[in-house]
Formats: sequence, C-alpha cells, structure tokens
Amino acid sequence: MIHETYAEYTDLGIKVIPIEWDTTNKQPVSHRNWSNPDDLALRPSDNGLMILTGNNYGCLDFDLKNTKDKELFHKWMAIISNEAPEILNNLFIEQTRNGGYHVWMYYKHLPKKQQLAANHEGNEVIALYCNGPVVYTYPTPGYSEFHQSMADITELTVEQYNYLIEVSQYFNEYKPAYDPTKKAINYPKGYEQQLSDYDKNITEDSFEAILTAIGLFPIPDYHYRKADKFRAYRRQGSASVGISAKVYHAAKRVLIFSASMDNFPNWHNKEEYPEWSLPASFILFYHLGREWDKVMQHIGIVKDTKSYPYEIFPQDIQRSLFEVANEKSLHPEFLATAGLWTIFSLAGNCFSSDLPDETKNILFALMIAPVSVGKTPAFKAMCETPLKDLLAKEDKEYEEEVKNWNLQRADANSRKEPFNKPHPKRFHPFAVDGTTEGYISLMQDQQGGMGVYHDEAETILNAGAHKANNDAISFFTQAFSGGRYTQIRADRSKERVVKSLNISLLMGTQPARLKNLFGADRIQSGFASRFLMVQSDYIKLQEEVDPFTPTRAMCQEWSDLIFELYKHNKEFSKGDKPPRKIIVTDEAKPILTKYYRQQRKDANDRKANSVEDYVMGTEAKMSAYYFRFCHLISIMQNPMVPVITTKVAHQAWQLYRWYAESTMHILGSIYEENESGLPTDLRLLVDNLPAKFTTKEMEALCTRLNIKPRRFVDAMRRQDFQRMFKRIAHGVYEKM
Repeated sequence: MIHETYAEYTDLGIKVIPIEWDTTNKQPVSHRNWSNPDDLALRPSDNGLMILTGNNYGCLDFDLKNTKDKELFHKWMAIISNEAPEILNNLFIEQTRNGGYHVWMYYKHLPKKQQLAANHEGNEVIALYCNGPVVYTYPTPGYSEFHQSMADITELTVEQYNYLIEVSQYFNEYKPAYDPTKKAINYPKGYEQQLSDYDKNITEDSFEAILTAIGLFPIPDYHYRKADKFRAYRRQGSASVGISAKVYHAAKRVLIFSASMDNFPNWHNKEEYPEWSLPASFILFYHLGREWDKVMQHIGIVKDTKSYPYEIFPQDIQRSLFEVANEKSLHPEFLATAGLWTIFSLAGNCFSSDLPDETKNILFALMIAPVSVGKTPAFKAMCETPLKDLLAKEDKEYEEEVKNWNLQRADANSRKEPFNKPHPKRFHPFAVDGTTEGYISLMQDQQGGMGVYHDEAETILNAGAHKANNDAISFFTQAFSGGRYTQIRADRSKERVVKSLNISLLMGTQPARLKNLFGADRIQSGFASRFLMVQSDYIKLQEEVDPFTPTRAMCQEWSDLIFELYKHNKEFSKGDKPPRKIIVTDEAKPILTKYYRQQRKDANDRKANSVEDYVMGTEAKMSAYYFRFCHLISIMQNPMVPVITTKVAHQAWQLYRWYAESTMHILGSIYEENESGLPTDLRLLVDNLPAKFTTKEMEALCTRLNIKPRRFVDAMRRQDFQRMFKRIAHGVYEKM
C-alpha cells in the first residue's frame, strides 16, 4: 500500500517524506532530513508518509480536539454540499488519527500558512497549510481516506478557493485581546542595552519561572540522544505524548512546537513570524498581551516617561509649535530648543534680576540627528523666518543710512571740511557662522548680546582668528559664563574690551561626527558640558500635508514676542534703554532656594559615590541653567514685565532636569565610545554576539538590537573591530 501511494504522490509532483511511525506511542520514531533529496527514499521500516506542502498543493486542517463542537466539520461539509456541491469533486478529504480532517486542494495562488478559525481561547481549529509546513497523511497509521483520493484532485478556480476560505473563517470564535499584528522582532528603541542584558543574564530560576507561567513543564522521562542540546517540555494539559517545546538553557532560548500555543510563534505558524527562537523578553512579550511596556514593568526596567515640558511655552505658541512640527516633519524638541536659543540670544544683557551668581541669559545648545532630519529648518522656523520681513526692512533702512552718510562725506570733502561722523553700523542680533574676532568686534558696539548658529558644529573649531592654532574652543568656554572679556596685545592700541560678553550658541551635527567635536579632552575640559543636547533619529515624513497652509509658519504670538525682544535689544545696544528688571516674587523665593540647595545636595552625593569626573563636571555646568531658565520662562510669559512666580520656578526646574538628563545620556555614550574605541551600536553588538556565530545569526541579532545588518560587514573594515573576530569558515565567525 505505502509503495503505491508513495509512487502516486511523487508522480503528481508532491514532495513525499517517508517516515517510520510508532503505532504504540502514536508518533514518528524519527524524522527524515527533507532538505536532502537523497534521504527521502522508502526504507523497509517506513509505514507512514508526510507531505511537504508546495507545488500548488495545500490542505485545510480541521483540528477538532481544540473545539467543543465535534460536529464542526460536518457542518462545514453541509454548507459546501448545499451551496456549492461541485467543489467537492475538486477535493480529497482524509480523516486524521485524532478524529480531525485534512481537505486537500490544488490552487496556483496559495499563500503561506494561515489560521482561519480558532476557539474562544485562540487555539487553532481550522488552518490552511501550504507552501512550507509538513503534514502527516494517509496511509500513515490512524489516517484514512474519507472522500476521493489525491489522484482525484483538480485545480480550483479563484472563486472556488475564496469560497472555501470564507466558509472556513465563518467558524472562527476567537477575538484576541491583543493586536495580532504586533510581533517581537526587535527591542523597543532606547532599551536595547537593558533588554539584551536581561536576556543574556537571566538566572535559571527566573527563566524556569517564565516557562511555568506560560504553561510549559519538563518531560521527566524523555529519552535524549547524545547530541541533543535541548530539554524537552510539554504544555500543561496536553494529551499528546509529543514535545510541546524545546528549551535551550545554555542559550536561554525556546522553540515552541505545540499548535495549541497559538499566541506564540510555533512550528505550525512560524512562517508568519520573523523570529521563532524566543529569548526570555520575547516570551514575556507574547505572554503579556504583546505590550513592551508590560514586559519592562515585569522585568523592573523603569521606562523614561518624562516628556519635554512644552507647557513652558504660552498656549498659543505651544499649539503652533506642534503644528509646524507636523506640517514640516520636524522634531518638536528641536523646534523648542531653537526657540529657547532665539529668546536667549535676543534677551542677552537686556534683562537682569536679583537671582544669585549673576544669572546670565546665555544658552549653548546642540541638535544631534542624521542628515536631513531638520536641524537647520528648526533654526529657520523659530528665528530666521519670523524675522525675515523685519530684517528686510532693517536692510533698506541701513542702505539709506549708508547712502546719506556717503552724501554727507562727499559734501564735506567738496567744501574741504573735516568729516568725523562714524560710518553707520548694521545691527546684528544673529550670525550664521563667523570668527571670534568678528564676534568680539561686534560685541564692543552691540552690548545687548547676540546669537550664533553653526549648521555644522565642527566649523566652530575653525572660528578662532586670534591664536596660532586657530581654535575657538577656549573663547566659547569663557563666553558661556559671560561678563567682562579682555584681549591684551603687545600693541596697547589694539587691546579690546567687551564690558559684558553675551553670546548664545546653537549648533547642529550628526551622531557619527560627535566624537570629532567632543573628544576625550573636550569632555574632561568641560567644553561639552556647557551644551544642552537633544537628539533625534529619522522622522517619518507626513504625507497628508498642505504646502500652502499658514500653520507651516509659527503663529503671530511668537513673532510678536521676538519682535519685542529684537526692538528692546536694539534700543539697549544704542544706549536708549536700560535693561529690564525681572521681578522675583516673595512666594517664589522659597521654591528657588529649595531647588538651589537640591543642586548642592546632589553634587555632594555624586562626590560621595565617586562618580566619573565628567559626570560631576557636566552636572555642575548644567546647574547654571536652572536660574537662566527662570529668566527665560518669565520673559516668554511677559517680555514687558517679566515675573518669576512659583509656577515659573517649578517649570524651570522641570526644563533644567530634562535637558540635564538628555545631555548626560548623550555625553555618556560619547565617553564610552572614547573609552572603548567603538560606537554604542557596535559595542552593544559585540557584547551580545555568541563566541561562535553565523552571518544569519548576526543579522538576526542586529535586527533585534535595531542595528542595520550591513553595520557588521561595514565595521569589519575598521581594524579595531576586525581584530575582535576570526572567520573560521564561509559565513562563520569566532570572537577572539
């Protein structure tokens, strides 16, 4: 019998896999290597067959043990017989050893395996097996022909196939409490290190507790072969004598085979899931409703729920900021940071208060993102575009002043009279690049303060013009503190004095270039510690946008605010107006004192805990921003009469801590890269690669860690990375 069936199925183009079936235990003695055609010949001991679905053959699998309705198949048959009986002539139906049914079909457009109906618990009742899965079939012991034979199958039409699928789906009872489209492919961004550490370092007891929680228990009397590296587990309540899962304790991975565990990737549905080999965190992901937040809560990872405190902006400005971010696909934190820099640049020396430590209106900020993510557009949206019309008007007025000055000078020369009137000077509240000599010269005449924007942060290294090494770092390091700035020259006539240097600095750069800007020396020297740092990855572009909508530009309230600050800065620089006083209410003073003391307590705690020097230095420099932000928020709320209230004091603390933590996170990555010589992503990859691995395993790990798979190949060109590995075969590597 089996010889005839084997030959018949082979002639039909079906890939048949002979097996030896244990009739006592009702399971195969062993499986054949069906990827090797030479290992598929019939042996004398073979008494069963499996079909590797493909070549347009597939079947509907009715697993009736998973439903209380034992008449479900007959109801399905009744529907087909009454509505489209001719379809039955195209099909072969066999009964399985567990009382289920296989409905075999031939259709040229079969998809991958998919579940069509499940019971209330989500266990598979009807599934379409095709293009990959293997299926036990007649004449395997326990299997029998129910309707026609495989030789009677004829090709289905599109309408007939769709009808069979729709009737099968009618019997679905399952409504999952989770989103079935969510699948564990990679760790949530920002938590790769913590989750990979958890998966790598989980204890045996904790790993076993997870297996117990999902209903998997060791099979005590399982017979292992010498080469087996797994432990056999069975699903709780399973009546089958087969394996429900293979657990690899050394690698801390699980392969699930039970179709009843349909919520998890398993042998039967693995075609639907990119990752079948599950580490501990992936198991928890499927067990806890496919929600990473619940996984991290279970593990004890504290998720960063602190969002940017946008409430510091007046309501209309805050709304407009989000509209611009949406319309232009910009990071709102970049817009907010560029907005703060704009206000500080214009406020400069034009506002003062009685806050301690001679609080200055100076801000250094760095926006970090890949190319084309929107660093310069953020600067333009918050500063350049709102001032465009005003600056055009100022340009015309300046041109008129120069024209009149030239006429007056020509008139004086024609009458041979002395002409001592100074040449008109243009008002420059902002500069896009420049030299330190230029900034000093400008600040001698324009004492209100200014803002400097560097599109590429590395250009700041070439902004110096008064030293042999052409380095501007020392200048900006001093400029952060403001105050009197003096240049002494051998020629006393060339000495320069700026009574109150006030320059706010905004820069943009790419993550890969951070190390060039902030090497180990500049982190230790404290230059990097002066910057508020904010970082963004690529942003998905909004597609439903209107290029002509007015919400692509900041609102009138924002323009009015910076117009007022611009006007006051200009009048102050001319000497026409004194600085405006920022009032500190009596109610705010205890709050300000509390936070001021908290900064000192935190500093002492860091010293006591012997944290890294760069951490103590960065937090110390960052602390200056608390009072500066008090100035900033009060000016934003009312530039005419700024008042620091208790609300402002609390908001300034939130803003200061957000930037301090963001900056510390970024500087920490730079510091570790300087120490190890590897960027964060490569260091994470090296730490998680096993001692021996294949290219396929490396690519899967890269996906899990949110690293581009090409990253490893590209990094192998680096000598410091290359020497960590040895290629022992094609596509196989070993860690040195």
